[in-house]
Amino acid sequence: MKSPIFLLTFVLTVGITIGFLIQRTPEATVLTAVDNSDPETGELILIDNSNSDITELSRLMQREIKARRSLEQKLKQLNLQVSQLQSSSGYQPANLSSQTDSPASSEIQADNDWFNEQALVDSGMTSSQAIELKSFFEQQELQQLFLRDQAVRESWDRQRYREEFQTLNDEEDVFKAKLGDSAYDAYLYASGQSNRVSVISVLATAPAGTAGILAGDYILRYDNQRIYSGIELRQATTGGNATDSVSVQVERDGEILEFYLKRGPLGIRMNSASAAPRT
Repeated sequence: MKSPIFLLTFVLTVGITIGFLIQRTPEATVLTAVDNSDPETGELILIDNSNSDITELSRLMQREIKARRSLEQKLKQLNLQVSQLQSSSGYQPANLSSQTDSPASSEIQADNDWFNEQALVDSGMTSSQAIELKSFFEQQELQQLFLRDQAVRESWDRQRYREEFQTLNDEEDVFKAKLGDSAYDAYLYASGQSNRVSVISVLATAPAGTAGILAGDYILRYDNQRIYSGIELRQATTGGNATDSVSVQVERDGEILEFYLKRGPLGIRMNSASAAPRT
């Protein structure tokens, strides 16, 4: 059996050795997870709190990331605003299927892609009249483009945009009345806009079906009102009294036919179309 003095000496030696080793061990670096992540990988970034420069750099990085995310959100809201403004106005520049001011698809186009003067001449107009209509069309197109640009730049609400856009529509209504039905019909065709309502299909027992209107017909007039679009036709059917008997004029294979039926839904499926005016 070992003596108590030997055991005491052994314990003291071990204790002194452990204390010496602890004093010689460098202070551990404390890594703290901050509320930050790598924008590319999504991995959590650990910051060394013992280094003030790295900590400050981390703070600046976090601010930069927040600023970038805020900018991305504003861009998304701006794109949404543009989309809402366009959809609320119902405006789409003629013959354009994408962004209007994109050089690849918009204003760098052949002249005939925008306005077909020859179509007006073919309809019986003089060259000077065709030039006048083309000038009006281009002015309207440019005003609508600048209006949309201004609305986005100044962050207009939808109500203001509708009001300003309606002002341009009112100018076209005045121009439409000045031209008359036939000339305006030719103007719409020349500018590539819808000037016909095409009947796609007819319910057999609906007013249009029983009256004799067929798929393939163009609806030209409803209750003596010239019809150029499906919206105008729907507005016409809801006006007046439901008991009224109204005339519906259609074009079929180049012939003009007239039917009489009660005011209200025709019972057809329709589509907008662009067709050369009859001369």
